Amino acid sequence: MVELRSHSVERTTLEPPPAGGMVSRQSSTVSRRKRGRRSRSAPRLSDSNKPKKHNKYLDTASSSISALPGRIQLTMLNSGLIPIDDYNRVVLEPRRDPDSPDAIESDYINASYVDSLLKPNAYIVTQGPNERTVPDLWRMVWKERSPCIVMLTKTFDFIKVMCVQYWPVQLDKEESYGGMHVTVLKEEQLANFVIRSIRLRHGTEERSILQFHYTEWPCHSCPFSNAILEFRRRMRICLSNRVPDLDGPIIVHCSDGAGRSGVFLAIDANIELAEEDGVFDVYGYLKKIRQARRGLIETVDQYKFVYDTLEEYVSCGYSAFPVSELSQRLKEKAVRVTGGDKLNDYQREFLQICRQVPKFTIGDCAGGHRADNRHKNRDVMIVPPDNFRPYLTSFQGNAATDYINAVFVDGYNRSKEYIVTEWPLRATPSDFWSLVYDFGCNSIVGYSHPREYIVTEWVLPPSVADLWSLVYDYDCAAVVVLCNPDASPNFPPFWPETTRSRRYGTVFTVEHISHQHYQNIKSWIFRINKKIVSLTELMAGVKAESKTCQLFQLTCWPAGYKVPTSTNALVELMNMVERWRQRSGYGPVVVVSPDGQCRAGVYCAANACIEQVIQHGEVDVFQAVKTVRRHRPQLISNMMEYKYCYDLVLHYVLHYLNKDTSTH
Repeated sequence: MVELRSHSVERTTLEPPPAGGMVSRQSSTVSRRKRGRRSRSAPRLSDSNKPKKHNKYLDTASSSISALPGRIQLTMLNSGLIPIDDYNRVVLEPRRDPDSPDAIESDYINASYVDSLLKPNAYIVTQGPNERTVPDLWRMVWKERSPCIVMLTKTFDFIKVMCVQYWPVQLDKEESYGGMHVTVLKEEQLANFVIRSIRLRHGTEERSILQFHYTEWPCHSCPFSNAILEFRRRMRICLSNRVPDLDGPIIVHCSDGAGRSGVFLAIDANIELAEEDGVFDVYGYLKKIRQARRGLIETVDQYKFVYDTLEEYVSCGYSAFPVSELSQRLKEKAVRVTGGDKLNDYQREFLQICRQVPKFTIGDCAGGHRADNRHKNRDVMIVPPDNFRPYLTSFQGNAATDYINAVFVDGYNRSKEYIVTEWPLRATPSDFWSLVYDFGCNSIVGYSHPREYIVTEWVLPPSVADLWSLVYDYDCAAVVVLCNPDASPNFPPFWPETTRSRRYGTVFTVEHISHQHYQNIKSWIFRINKKIVSLTELMAGVKAESKTCQLFQLTCWPAGYKVPTSTNALVELMNMVERWRQRSGYGPVVVVSPDGQCRAGVYCAANACIEQVIQHGEVDVFQAVKTVRRHRPQLISNMMEYKYCYDLVLHYVLHYLNKDTSTH
């Protein structure tokens, strides 16, 4: 059992005490039940307790900065964030300035040693380097014998440079930064982060370090808890597998070395403490690290996010296991435990997912509830959140809107890998093809009956053009149709199945190039042509390029069935889509469901699990389903679909794994 050490936030401020002061780790232990309630209702701070209200230490910082040499002041990203005192400031080794051989370079870098809860100087927190400080960063990495760098910001975000790119763009190409020679040997792309293996050379000596770059942290909010936990887990796995020749601090930076860095330290250090002693000490640790560096955890939302993430860690843990244990694990999960709730592990996992499902308000989904968009939804209860829906960009007339009932779904390797949508309505076929065109989707997947994926619903004619607009606008790689409804006004055909070409709306013409029909699977290759109708674009002489995509349809999933009649056909469909994307490019995959919820989640989650099996030899259906349901909670809404995700992964491992991995 993990206990939570907590304090009354109203009694104390979050501002750091004067430099040199020490914080006691006195704390009270609460029961797990109380901890759970406190995590869900995280401590709130009154306005008087918000860090930005206190200027005492900022005044000190300003006076300290004014005393610094002008050259050092140029390296500052945030004048309020400098190392508090020399007792924990990172001091670089002096060396001659390459630009002025007679001068000695400063030993200064805006970086601070920070303890974890178990180890002194476990981290170094620094600001993201600018053009002048890139050599200083690599000097620090070398001097401190650091095994890795944790980067928590994009290089460019919110229309400004957050941090310069301090590593080479090309693989295996060495670049020099002030006498430090850096080569990126390998780059592993995952949905929310990138892992880079880097060779660092100084003189004749070489070292291997890792960079863990989290790329999906929103600029003015917090990431998803399960995503940051997976980032932290992957970092710890990689470090534990390395030869312990580099035992220095982990270097952590965001843009200014403040809020996000403090969040990561609080999560990592508290999980370490929980694994060692079975307790958390969030508040005590925050007091401690803000002695070492100002601004670590800047907002109440960030502070609450630490609690939410630790609650996720306690309630869900790490659910991944080696693929070699898959068959045995599935047997154990199916066993119903006598006594207690009498549920098996499948049922417990699914109930846990349902308890943590996000809840979106009408305001969150305002676009779909607008009067001019309501007719584009099959079900008013299944509407995409504005933050996670694709916006159509192709101009189709003054009356057209940017809305289509579709959401992005993350894959394992790519963010926004899928677009899940419903079968087009009579009013939305042109929107469908706009989706395909605008997002560059070159693959469309659908089943036999009615954000890496876009999930959408089956189209009725007014929405068909919107669907093709989606495919075009987002450069979608494929369209996967998971239904095969009988011809009816409710489920009109939205692609030219027999004719050479067909026009959808005023803008898009879909041209039939070729088709292949197999047992249980049909496929068509289309060319999407776009007509420019915007007066501004016509006057500018804009020419719209043609785009190619492939549509895949699964024909062995009859109406009313929870799962298809052939598991092998669905796995083979996934393989066909992957082979097509390898040839045509990895644009998003549009997944078409009868109603925008059933079947599509199974395809996305199982695909993500198979990618994890291939890349890391692990299985984690639990987290894959949680990820799929982030943006559309109705996906995988029943126990049968959840268990079927495990069955699909098992089928792939038994019949395809060795054959497919040999070709990667």
